[in-house]
Amino acid sequence: MKKFFTTLIVSWIGIISSLFFVFANQSVGVSAIVGSFNHPPVITTLSPSSDPKLLGQNKIQNYTLYFRDDEKDTVSYTITPVSGYVNPVSGTVNPSDYDSMSGAYVNFTYLSPSVIPSPDPTTVTVTLNDGPNLVNKDIHLYIY
Repeated sequence: MKKFFTTLIVSWIGIISSLFFVFANQSVGVSAIVGSFNHPPVITTLSPSSDPKLLGQNKIQNYTLYFRDDEKDTVSYTITPVSGYVNPVSGTVNPSDYDSMSGAYVNFTYLSPSVIPSPDPTTVTVTLNDGPNLVNKDIHLYIY
């Protein structure tokens, strides 16, 4: 009887060891669906930064907008005034235009209207587009 139990225990240990060996040598495939890994551009500074900016009729104001894009994507931009004129109206920031902080500058000039617009304050909208992401920044101007 003792020999029977010893044989049974040895058999079970052998089966468990075999199963462990089979499972331990198996590979496991893991797959995941990751959401949008492309981060949108982030506008970090606008100069001059006053909001709203006071500006006389028929006056020029130069703006510098600094934004960061983690992936250094090609970013197109448009600048749309409700009233007045902007130069440039649109453009593109290429990967070679980024600095070491993954940021780039957009410079533009705004010419206020020669008459007080309605509504006042007026707005200039800057739109950045890196492909899957759109970012808007409104600049409020009070024309006097």
